[in-house]
Amino acid sequence: MTLVPPGLGLLFALLLLGALAAWVLHRGLKKQAGTSADVETSMGSDVQAAAHRRIQQQHLIDLDHALAEGRLNTAQHAAARDEVLRHVLADAALAQGASPVVTTPGRWLWIVAALVLLSGLSYLQLGAPQTWWPLPLSQRVQITATTPAQLAEQTRVWQQATQQRPDDAEAWLTLARLHAAQNAHAQAEQALARVLTLSPEPDLWIERAQMKALSAGGVYAGAPWQWIQEVLHVQPMHLNALVLAGSAAWSEKQHAAAQGYWQRALSLVPPESEAAQGLQQALAQVTQVAEMAQAVQGASAPPASLAGDAQRVIRGEVRVSPEVQGQIAAGATLFVYAVAEEGSRRPVAIWRGTPTSWPVPFALNDSMGMGAPPVLSSLAQVRLVARISKTGSAQKQEGDFQVELPGVKTGVQGVVLQITGR
Repeated sequence: MTLVPPGLGLLFALLLLGALAAWVLHRGLKKQAGTSADVETSMGSDVQAAAHRRIQQQHLIDLDHALAEGRLNTAQHAAARDEVLRHVLADAALAQGASPVVTTPGRWLWIVAALVLLSGLSYLQLGAPQTWWPLPLSQRVQITATTPAQLAEQTRVWQQATQQRPDDAEAWLTLARLHAAQNAHAQAEQALARVLTLSPEPDLWIERAQMKALSAGGVYAGAPWQWIQEVLHVQPMHLNALVLAGSAAWSEKQHAAAQGYWQRALSLVPPESEAAQGLQQALAQVTQVAEMAQAVQGASAPPASLAGDAQRVIRGEVRVSPEVQGQIAAGATLFVYAVAEEGSRRPVAIWRGTPTSWPVPFALNDSMGMGAPPVLSSLAQVRLVARISKTGSAQKQEGDFQVELPGVKTGVQGVVLQITGR
């Protein structure tokens, strides 16, 4: 569906208003010109009427002299006088009927002024530079819910909206972002797939790639990486694609590639912005890891502490109580991830597996993060979460078993996560 830019509609409206104002002004001036001509004609008529009145007054004076000299008797004088008065009255009536009503163009000027004011208000409402073309779909949708209850309620509402309006891209994108806000990445990716059939914007492809990777435990290989590359092929300096490409390269330990992507992204954002600070932190982390790797490769026998510092691995195992083990369905997915003790709940490292026996060993390091800062090794301690999902969703669902362990120092070995219930 093609959208008509509001700027064209505004321009069309202003042209119509201008044409109407010109017509009104032209009509008013034309009438004023006609009135002026009538006034000139009337002035000529007034001169003639004054001459007639002087003649008639002289005639009356002559009649009075004729009566006084005896040339007219009383009856003749009265009849002649009445005839002259009838002519006077007739001329007066004619002059009164022909007098023009002079109108001023004031009311036309008021109408024109009103039209100009309306044009100005239209520009203030519609003519701002940022509204000459509507915002893309990816920028129009904003999520206002903050609490879990609000998110759940709005999710229910927008699910109904997508059922009632299956071709409403905005409804689908709202639903996708509500799922994402609740860490239901698989559902968010499915909703985004529907959005892209209706509005294939590059930003939405990048958003889908991120949701697809998060739903797979932070793995960008396959479709997510392909979508990122397709966007960069068309728009090599697409900011969101460059940022996510760096994250994908980082997750695959392609540090040089990650550095290149993030440096290009850094050139596109204001130097003092929050985005620039995040990219600078990521680049510093890449540089640090690269330097450590070179030091390890250059040394014949690198100290164990140096290699450990480069990774800061957390190792341990997940155990389950006998009661829980008896309720775990075959094919259930085990997630183990670390989150910062404060701030965002976005995992800084995530491990995923399908256990066939217990206990299950795990290891978390920087390469298992989401790519963007913070990374595991940059934190002094984290909160570990282990969850058994019967649906395979990274977002906790009803019926999942879970345990959380706060205050775990990065680099620690032998952590035990014991799951005893939901």
